[in-house]
Amino acid sequence: MRESDRRRLRRARMAALGLAPRLDAGGPVSALDVARELGALQAQDYASGAWSLGVRSGLTLEQVEQAVRDREVVRTWPMRGTIHWVPAEDARWMCELLAAPRSTSLATRFAQLGLTERDVELAGRLFEEHLREPMSRPEVAALLVEHGIDPTGQRNYHLIGHHCMSGLICQGPIIGKQPSFVLIDTWVPHSRKPSREEGLATVVERYVRSHGPVTEKDLAGWLLKPLGLTREALALVDDRIQREELDGQTWLTHVDARDVPEGPGGVHLLPQWDELLLGFKSRDVSLPTEHFVKVVPGRNMVFKPTLVVDGEVAGTWRRVQKRAHVVIEVSPFAELSTRRWREVETTAAAYGTFLGTEAEVVRVGPADRST
Repeated sequence: MRESDRRRLRRARMAALGLAPRLDAGGPVSALDVARELGALQAQDYASGAWSLGVRSGLTLEQVEQAVRDREVVRTWPMRGTIHWVPAEDARWMCELLAAPRSTSLATRFAQLGLTERDVELAGRLFEEHLREPMSRPEVAALLVEHGIDPTGQRNYHLIGHHCMSGLICQGPIIGKQPSFVLIDTWVPHSRKPSREEGLATVVERYVRSHGPVTEKDLAGWLLKPLGLTREALALVDDRIQREELDGQTWLTHVDARDVPEGPGGVHLLPQWDELLLGFKSRDVSLPTEHFVKVVPGRNMVFKPTLVVDGEVAGTWRRVQKRAHVVIEVSPFAELSTRRWREVETTAAAYGTFLGTEAEVVRVGPADRST
């Protein structure tokens, strides 16, 4: 692909993903608005997921956590067998539509862990009876022990995940430093109940609008569903999708895609599992192939937090917590200009504001960290 085309796609995606300056910029937007716009945000790591909401909304960590306590957004397992932020009102139907069929593939893992069908069913009954208020993960484990289920060796995690994917429970607010779990029916004030077609149309339309330009394979990978289902879902919103042939592929953009601001896309410090990379099957538009192993050293889907310059991954960073402030160690792939470093310091200060502390930037590199 020509670099000019890659640059154009990057700029459009940054706007769609809520990472470019809004042309109608005002104050912070709500966590619920962000979750609705993106459909779902990767959040298997709590701190990383919270910053994915914060960097797009202008909210602080405390405000994000208040949105959870206010039952606007929840973390659960709606698809791909992993945790996402979703609007609370959409948690149940998204899990039932996108995750529940996949849960049957856990049978082999349950057998490896020594979990029987009786254990799974009993855990569900216990959750339905006892999780009418949020219960911390250790408390859930204790509940299982009390009724004869061994929660060790990841059994607790898989039982909880299974019943989240079924739409029975979801995560509640943090209790101490532990995630909590609660029945969706008692936690969420109102759960939407779209038909299968309405649900598919909603998911696909939100994805294309908030991630586009994308390909069919990007959508299929995001949902972890076959291309047949992906095309069925796209057909439901065909009149709201624009198509462009580029580099031998068809790229999809929503008719109501955000306007793309003029000029450069700026500098961002994005969390390790942000939608900028995890939201696409192919990451070549934003992450040059030669730098992939620097971001994913083990080639195992464990990403480092990324330094993003004008929509392209240009380095990595890590947070080092000190007693009175946080240090942001930034490792660019190539030397940055003085102006760019000032932008790094500005976005690091915004991250410090999100955390409620001062942030100090430390330069590390540039260096080849592929080994």
